[in-house]
Amino acid sequence: MSDDDLRKALEQYLRGHGRPGVAVTSLRELSGGASCRVYAFELDCGPPALVLRLDRAGGGVQGTRREEHALLDAASRAGVTVPGVHQFGDEADGLGGAFFVMDLVPGEALARRLLRDERYAAARRALPAQLGRELARLHSIDLAQPSLSFLTARAPAGEDPRRYALAEVERYRQILDVMSADQPYPLLRLTARWLEQNAPEVRRPALVHGDFRIGNVMFDERGLTAVLDWELSHVGDPIEDLGWLCVKTWRFGNDSLAAGGLCSREELLGYYEAAGGIGGAWSALSWWELFGNWKWAIICRMQAGRHTAGKWPDVELAAIGRRVAETEQEILSLMESGDGC
Repeated sequence: MSDDDLRKALEQYLRGHGRPGVAVTSLRELSGGASCRVYAFELDCGPPALVLRLDRAGGGVQGTRREEHALLDAASRAGVTVPGVHQFGDEADGLGGAFFVMDLVPGEALARRLLRDERYAAARRALPAQLGRELARLHSIDLAQPSLSFLTARAPAGEDPRRYALAEVERYRQILDVMSADQPYPLLRLTARWLEQNAPEVRRPALVHGDFRIGNVMFDERGLTAVLDWELSHVGDPIEDLGWLCVKTWRFGNDSLAAGGLCSREELLGYYEAAGGIGGAWSALSWWELFGNWKWAIICRMQAGRHTAGKWPDVELAAIGRRVAETEQEILSLMESGDGC
């Protein structure tokens, strides 16, 4: 579907859902989004500027746009800094996939600019405390609310307090099994065994964002303006989000500061606990950081496979494949140093 066809389809949808006679203007695709196509647009009736999040063909790892819409709404009510959400629809609505509309948030999400440009020096100082606060609020979201029943329905059953961590290992081990038809990936299989044998107990399961990292938060010169990309959310160990933020890839070369290239692990935990997050999480953080690097290596191979199989030819997806080896090196480094074990 061309951009003009998409504009017309969106316009028709909005006219049939409470905005009669409206015209869509200035539709433009935004960067980023391996599983979603993201467009900014405006309406001829005036502000605010809006964003369309539209499923990319074959792009979703987990979750739906309807579920992401519900998550953003619940997060907003819990005080998490997220865009306001509006209409949502499915493939039958003529846009080529499931979608929803949300407010356009000021700022940007390019991590390299955040970590390098002098313009964002104040944001770099403010963000560690802001990220800790957002995670604490996020993990306080009430899972019993009906709109989030899809999350609790998928939560691992049983009495084993390790089941949340084990479920995540099994989720990505299954993907690894599919990919191993052409390559054995011995280090990734060894890491899976270690993760399973050392899985942490979870006494207070919570909503886990699932992709909380630099690159998925919007910022301006003062700091954070929104937490984005909720499509991997699930019930689990809240420390999973902190461990994912500490994965080396999200430091974008600023490797001396483990938490997103912004601060140390200890500082991140301190800000998180001060904002009401779960205390005493050091051992679990180490496990989840190692898990996060293992998970990222599998995702890299999976994304490259989408390109090489011809399902979604894209040079960005192809380039991600080279990161498997460097992530395996980080896994070994964590094991040898003890930071991740």
